[in-house]
Amino acid sequence: MSDTPTAPNGVHLSPSLLTRRLQLRMLNQEDHAPLYRLSSDPDVTFQWRFRGTTPSYDDFLKQLYPGVLCQFVVSPHGSQEVLGLVVAYNADFRHRFCHAAVVMHPRLHQRGLGIEAFMGLARYVYYGWDFRMIIMETVGIAYQNFSSGEEAGYFTVEGRIRDQFYYGGRYWDGISVTHRREQFEKVMQGPVGQLLTPGRRVKVPPRSN
Repeated sequence: MSDTPTAPNGVHLSPSLLTRRLQLRMLNQEDHAPLYRLSSDPDVTFQWRFRGTTPSYDDFLKQLYPGVLCQFVVSPHGSQEVLGLVVAYNADFRHRFCHAAVVMHPRLHQRGLGIEAFMGLARYVYYGWDFRMIIMETVGIAYQNFSSGEEAGYFTVEGRIRDQFYYGGRYWDGISVTHRREQFEKVMQGPVGQLLTPGRRVKVPPRSN
């Protein structure tokens, strides 16, 4: 008789990487160049990792993996197109939390896709580790893209540093946001849970010339 535990019938112990409109998938070498272009996009770079600096391609690759717990390219169902990236990093296994970051193509902002991609990442993280919370550090202008999540109870703003970052001719607040396990479990019982149910394809706006 085997002592290896088995899952009850009908129970899946592996988290899905599909959401209603998106798939989260492992990075491959072909994703590096599109991610480099996305990170260097003028509408992204000041709000993302490099804060307006322009690293070389080799330096970008060197910074892509250190400290990462898990990260996934965001693509439409059935496509390899790079819409964005979700990252869980700087995991603290003693105190049971990690940090997370989300970057999406500017043409997809304020369409709920960033929140959907983050919730897919949160599901993966909370499935695999007994973390109590996921922490995000963001800039006021970037937070506007998913501030509706705070109103809906997805996130909690824990702290704000006034006028921390300079961009676009003015200073913006630095904002610390948490997404706690109990928030995840609560919102998954409501309409938000539908975000993680695979369904219709995302309609991606055409690229601007």
